[in-house]
Amino acid sequence: MKVQQKIIKMSAIALAIGSSGAVFADDIDRDPILNVNEVIVVHGERPTATEVATTHWSIDEDEIKALGAQSLEQVLKNVPGVYVRTGGQGTPRVDIRGFKTRHVTLLINGVPANGAEDGQFDPSVIPTSQIASVEVSVGPTSVLYGPGGAGGVINIITKQGDDASTLSGRLEASGEDTFNGDISAAGSGDNWQGLVSVSHQQTNGFPLSGDYPHNDVQLDDVRANSDKEIDNIYAQGSYWLSDNTQVTANMSLRSGQWGKPSRDGSGSGTVKFERADDYDAKTFQLGMAHKFSEMFTLRGFGYHNQSDVLETQYTDSSYTKVKQSQDGRSKVQGGNLQFITNFGDVGLLTSSLIAENQSWESTTSKPSTGDKSSQKQSRVLDGYSGGSGGGNGGGSSNFDDSAWLYTLAAEYQYQDDGYYGFTIGGALHDQDRVKESENDYSGQLSGFWQAFEQTRFNAGIARKVRFPSMKNLYSQSSGNADLVAETSKHFELGVEQELGASTALSVAGYYTDAENYIAKDMSGVYQNMGRYQFKGVDVSLNNQFIDDLSLTFVYSFLDTEDKDAFDGMGTLEYRPRHQLRFQADYELPFAMRINMNIERIMGQVYYEQEKVNGNKVWTEQSLKDYTLLDLNLVQPVLDDKLELYIRATNLLDENYYQSDAIPQAGRQVFVGISWQI
Repeated sequence: MKVQQKIIKMSAIALAIGSSGAVFADDIDRDPILNVNEVIVVHGERPTATEVATTHWSIDEDEIKALGAQSLEQVLKNVPGVYVRTGGQGTPRVDIRGFKTRHVTLLINGVPANGAEDGQFDPSVIPTSQIASVEVSVGPTSVLYGPGGAGGVINIITKQGDDASTLSGRLEASGEDTFNGDISAAGSGDNWQGLVSVSHQQTNGFPLSGDYPHNDVQLDDVRANSDKEIDNIYAQGSYWLSDNTQVTANMSLRSGQWGKPSRDGSGSGTVKFERADDYDAKTFQLGMAHKFSEMFTLRGFGYHNQSDVLETQYTDSSYTKVKQSQDGRSKVQGGNLQFITNFGDVGLLTSSLIAENQSWESTTSKPSTGDKSSQKQSRVLDGYSGGSGGGNGGGSSNFDDSAWLYTLAAEYQYQDDGYYGFTIGGALHDQDRVKESENDYSGQLSGFWQAFEQTRFNAGIARKVRFPSMKNLYSQSSGNADLVAETSKHFELGVEQELGASTALSVAGYYTDAENYIAKDMSGVYQNMGRYQFKGVDVSLNNQFIDDLSLTFVYSFLDTEDKDAFDGMGTLEYRPRHQLRFQADYELPFAMRINMNIERIMGQVYYEQEKVNGNKVWTEQSLKDYTLLDLNLVQPVLDDKLELYIRATNLLDENYYQSDAIPQAGRQVFVGISWQI
């Protein structure tokens, strides 16, 4: 197979790089202001005023390793206010404070990674083997991220060659031919660093709970159509032309295929038989940074993100007769340029210009009657056209459209020796579509006050804008070209309190008012739905009083309301009202490390149609509350050069649902080995 050949070649390159970088240079201190991977400007050792004045969570490589997380969604589910849900498309979705994945901005080293079609992303295709840290910002986030991000901003910082092992790898296995593995090589010198990583994920499907009630749609113990295979190649490097000039480059190639587990027939929804039969994605970034003087710095990057997906809908569970297929290409490319003025003790001003082109092209086809095989259609490059095709019920329809998105932003941040600080920013945005354009603005003001040595308060307000996606505007079945941009107003108040005995408390209360929220109406067409309100609180309590033991308790409360809804439908679907999480991490005297994670999800509702007095009406239904227990045991050997581990997910074998009639995985046990040189 081409993919296997590609992995072998890249592995050989990785080994070569690792061998050549065996001798590491001494650490050289360089100003972090030249780090293009961070959108928010960092200068000096202390956290930025923007991070301190808003709710910001950071998960580093050691924490990710302790969790045993293998892909991004397994990391994010541990962040307060974040809910990872798998619905009808079989793809994990990352919801933050009531907003859906399309309202969350995903960045990889500062580069936008959301798809152009619907603004979403798939976190399961991003392996943790490439991640150095995950930075999650919620609430009144910075205007420098551009439009969107009403839910929050996730920036993945990938591993660098100068702080990674020369050679490292991991291999783990579970039932149903489940294998996950990766190999990485890194090297560095006085003026350069680089890293290459190759990973592979595969499974024939995930097991259902022993308590799952089988039916005619789901006959087996393994979830139907839940197989998946993903290959990922990542490479990055940077070179210092001088102490004041750096160039960087990143590349990622992904390919695979997977099934989309449908409803199991236990609810009122339609059972579908869908697959992503061919997935290919590529990302390229080239960045630079130059420090003209202590006062002026210029930095920026250009990027190209592209994903090609052949999605097929079949007529039945045999997955042989095609009902409809769509061959689509999402493309996002652009550039981000920042000019930074450092006023020293007076503060720091960042001006930003972002230009981005988003395009979506696809061919949707239906085979003629009697055609039992799918054929990959050629992509369309000459614009939208209506359906065409031969007789016998067959035909195809083509789509090709794009939009330019421009942002001009400025942000000023100031802090006084860490006792207080603030950030103020504003941005103008313009979406230039084929037939018309729309412009709007965003703004942010936040601040913090270190009232006492153990007490810090923060507060912030913001106005954010999200423009409709290509799918929102132009989808043949659900698009609406008359949509306007969503706007949201955010208010947040938080406190960080040291309680003594190595215990830290974090509390953040928030209120968000969203207008012209884009969602499907009862007929399945996207509309500006009016006004949604989100109110809630995120609480995090961490204790490290006992040596080698870390205890964390997290609670998130969320209240949602559709102000324009019909009576009895005011609560928004699939938003947990309560999330509780307890995590314990302990290192035993003989170096074994135990990580336990317990989460309790409560208070999810959804709506379905029922007949009342002969008429169909929408009624509120509740999903069953559920509890999940994950456990990870790691035993290092050979001076920490080799680690053996066993991890279990859903150890209690809970039969649970995150969407109506879509059962989730039961107990899974993984055995693995990791090594580093």
